[in-house]
Formats: sequence, structure tokens, C-alpha cells
Amino acid sequence: MLAAIGVVLILKQIPHAIGYDIDYEGDMGFFQKDRENTFSEILTAFYRFTPGAIILFTVALVLILIWEKFKLHEKFIIHGSLVAIVTGVLLNEMFRIFELGIVVSGEHLIQPIQLNGALDLFLDDYSPNFSQWKNQTIYFIAIKLCLVMSLETLLNLDAIEKIDPQRRIVSKNRELVAQGTGNLCSAILGGLPITSVIIRSSANLHAGARTRFSSFLHGLLILVSVILIPVWIAKIPLASLAAVLLVVGYKLTDYKILQTQYKKGMDQFLPFISTLVGIVFTDILVGIGIGCLFSVFFIMRRNILNPYQFNKKEMAYGVEVKIDLSEDVSFLNKSSMLYKLDKVPDNAHLIIDGSRSKYIDPDVLEIIEDFKIVARSRNIKLEIIDVTSSYEKIQNKPLDLVLQQDYQKLFENNRIWVEEKLSKDPDYFKNLALGQTPQYLLISCSDSRLSVNEMTGTSAGELFVHRNIANLVIDTDMNLMSVLQYSVEVLKVKHIVVCGHYDCGGVKTAIDGKYHGLIDAWLRHIKQVYRMNRKELSGILDENEKHERLVELNVREQVYNLCMTTIVQNAWSRGNDLQLHGWVYDLKQGKILDLNIDIDKDFRDYDIFRYQFETH
Repeated sequence: MLAAIGVVLILKQIPHAIGYDIDYEGDMGFFQKDRENTFSEILTAFYRFTPGAIILFTVALVLILIWEKFKLHEKFIIHGSLVAIVTGVLLNEMFRIFELGIVVSGEHLIQPIQLNGALDLFLDDYSPNFSQWKNQTIYFIAIKLCLVMSLETLLNLDAIEKIDPQRRIVSKNRELVAQGTGNLCSAILGGLPITSVIIRSSANLHAGARTRFSSFLHGLLILVSVILIPVWIAKIPLASLAAVLLVVGYKLTDYKILQTQYKKGMDQFLPFISTLVGIVFTDILVGIGIGCLFSVFFIMRRNILNPYQFNKKEMAYGVEVKIDLSEDVSFLNKSSMLYKLDKVPDNAHLIIDGSRSKYIDPDVLEIIEDFKIVARSRNIKLEIIDVTSSYEKIQNKPLDLVLQQDYQKLFENNRIWVEEKLSKDPDYFKNLALGQTPQYLLISCSDSRLSVNEMTGTSAGELFVHRNIANLVIDTDMNLMSVLQYSVEVLKVKHIVVCGHYDCGGVKTAIDGKYHGLIDAWLRHIKQVYRMNRKELSGILDENEKHERLVELNVREQVYNLCMTTIVQNAWSRGNDLQLHGWVYDLKQGKILDLNIDIDKDFRDYDIFRYQFETH
């Protein structure tokens, strides 16, 4: 959805960028109120462009790009978008003063609200009409607005969570209650409906905002500006605004996600691309609906087409047929199961194996039970393995058998995994065996809940991994040092990531004050991290918050430990573009938090650990 909104945002700004502003307010839908559509509007714009608007757009775009490339907002505090808008206003005023003939005016500028007559007449126009209580159309529109705006807000919240650097989870209930309260107050005052949109949320985020207060401040600034400087607002060129929104759209549109979704297969790619195309050629809600339909189709398709594996062999004693049931066999598989059982030849040996199944629908169990009678009449030797309800499977197995089957399940899972990989790419393992060229070394905790490839969306061969308790970097750990040297000097990785996680047992054990034996020597390094940050940690009263902060400080310290190694410093001295990062994985949310450690800035106090290497 983010990519689609970004594409729409870019396409919708092109007419404004070249000075065609017939659709002044803008329309995120494909079909516009001016009877044009997104693409016809662009084509028309190229025949009716405005030179002054093109100049203003280009200047604004260049300013924003320079501001972001050199991170000037950190030096001057002011954001590049504001600089671009102010520059656009001043530049257009220069066009007017010097009578250059390229000044933009009228429909090419922001249009202020027109007050027709006195203020009391304005209030009458925009106040609620309580005589319409019995008008059924009002209630229909209200319900429609409620559903549409609530859905749009929920979608926006999901989108903003994905681009939040801290990967925080928003309270959906709180947001909807706030939106409902706001709409109630707005309606009483005669205002417009309120909803949440990704464009404004992402603009706040990219401007450096980190809290809910940014949205309140955003609205307050708009209100104050409309009241105090309406004359200057009316001088803002739409072309300059188009540059700002085009950059926002570009940030929302990540072309890499297209490659990632395509690599995952058609089951993932088609719902993604259908959502993107649907939003571009209809609107957000319809486009998402189209994407959902594709997703449901592929879910049902997988469920219907892959309920089991059907293998038929010619043996010395006759025909052997084996049906391996999948992990989940639902009622949707009833008809296909009946069809396959009917195709089993007479006098055959039929094996129905349900050992992999976690759930078998009662309707399917009934079919198999009924087939026992059919098998006798057709002289079919029927062998049924572990085909029972989920509850019976758990209750009837001896413990040692359960343990053995759990162990054998690993090999079965491997077989299924191999088959899935080969079905998508017959040369997958052949290519994998040619060698590895990972771009990343990941140093993470040994905790079994961290599935590093799965949580980063990487495939085999893309991550070089070292794991130990509490993701420590210790220079006397020859295992880690060997991994570090090999990854940097042989594999030539570009990134080294230290990844800790909240709810880390190693970190908790390090500060519980108890004796634990051998592991205490290892965890002593975490105690040192606590000692160095005692003042900050002692000020945190909540134990859970203190633990999470110690996890973050531990990751940061391990990144510094990497900086101290001759392996990393030698790579830097040779001009290698080796970057170090610190991550924390939130188990409760499944999100990765980048600690954004500034090595150049934070490592200045560690000059004593710097080495000088001879150049050859």
C-alpha cells in the first residue's frame, strides 16, 4: 500500500510541477472530478505547461535534495521542505517585481478560503442544520463516512508503523476513539470529517518527529498560519508544493520491495502488484479490496490444491498408492479427497499417512472412515497412519513415541522444504553450492526465538551469522574473532550488525545478583556495561524499562568493541566501506529497532584504542 500511495502521489504532482493546476485540490483517485484521469491529466499538462512553474518546481526539488543529501536540517534545524516553499514564494515575487513574464498567479497559487460577506454569514453557512434529523440520507452518508474513514485510518496506522524507525505499535482503539471524538466536535462546529492520511503522517516522520505531539503541532501551525499569515499562504506556488510532495512520494515508494516480493513467488507477488495497480487505477479502498481478493484466492488455492501428496508406484506385488496429508486439511479439500480415493485402482495397496497433519477436518475424517467399507468391496489393502483428530493424536501417543516423532519431524520438514525450493527454482541448491557472497555479518543472541533470516526477509547465502549468549563481542573469544576476520577479509562484507533483543535471558541473569556457575564469567561483561551506565540506569524505576535500556546499552557497547578490534580498523585503513550497526529486536512486536549509532561521533572518546597501520 505504501508503494502504491507513493506512486499515486508522484503521478498526481506531475501536472502541478509543470504548471497545469485545473485539478486544484487534487484527487487521489484515478478518475477525477474534472473528468480527467491520472494519465490523461499528465498528457494534457504537457500541452499546457507554465515556464515559471517549471522553474519554481526545479529550484524547490534541488533545494530539498541538497538539504537531505548534506543533512543540513541537523545544522540549521529548519527542514528542507520549508526552505523550498519560502524560496518558491520569494522567487515568484522576484518574477513579479522584475516583470520577467514568467510569474505564476491565480490558479497556480494556493487559494485562500473566501469569506462571502460578514463573519456571521460565514458561520451560518458552515453551522449544522438540526432540521435534518429525519433525513435518512444523512444517516446513510454518516455510516459510509464512518466506515471509510475508520478503514483509511487503520490502513494508515499500519503503513506508518512500517516506516517508523523505532518500529512502535500504535494503539488502534485509542486512535479510533480520538478520531470519533474529533469528528463529533467537528460536525457540531460545522467542520469537515477528520481522518488520518499517510502523506501528512510520513511528512511529520521524515521531518524528524517522534511523538504524537507532532500531529497536534502540525494542525496548530496550520491554524495559526491561516489566521496570521493568510496573505503569504496565498502566495505559495503549487509547483513548489509539488516538489515537496513528490519527494514524500518517492520516500514511500521503495523499488526494492518489488524485487523482494517477486523473489517470494507469485503467491506473494500477485497480491502485492494487484494492490499497487488497483490503487493507481481506482482509489485506495478499492485497490486494497482488489489486493485482498487476490490474497484470499491464493490462500484458498494453496489449501485446495495442496492438501496432500499423491504417489503411485508399481511394485512387485502390485500397485502401491500413498497419500501424504498436509499440515492442515480443511473442508475445502473434501471433494478433491473423494476424487483421489475414487481413482485408487482395485486390488491396490493404499497408504494414507496423516503423521504430518496438525489438523484434519471432521468431514475429511468421515470420508476416510467411509472409504474403509469401499476398500473391502474393491479388495484394496488400506493402511492408515496417524489419521485422527488433533486431540486424539496428543492423548493417545506415549511420551517416547511423541519425542521420536518430533525428532523425525525435522527430517520431514527438510524434505518438504527441499521440494518447495526445487519447485520454484530447479537450480536453487546447485547455485547455492557455488559459494557465498553475503553483504552482512550478523552477531546475535543464541535465543531460539530469533530467526534471523526470517525476521530480516533474507535468503540463504545473504547473511553470515555468529551467535552467542547476549550477543557479546569479546576480543578473547577466538570463535567470534575468527568469524569477524573471515567475514571482513575474505567475504568482504559491507555491514556488521550487532543484534540484541528485549527479554534477553542473558542480560536479566547478569544483573539478578545470583550465582549461576560458569556462565557468570561470560556475563561479567554485561555487568561492566551496567557499571559504566549506572547513573542512567539507576534513574529508571520500572524494572522492565531498565532491562530494555540495558539491552540497548549492551548492543551499543558491543558495537564499540567491534570498533576497537584491529580487524575492523585495518579494513577502514584500507579504504573498505565497512559499516557497523546496532539493532534491538522486540519479541513482543516482531519489529527491529535500529539504534542509529553514529560511529564517527560516538567513537571519538575511544582514541586510545585507535591503531596506525602501515600503508603498502
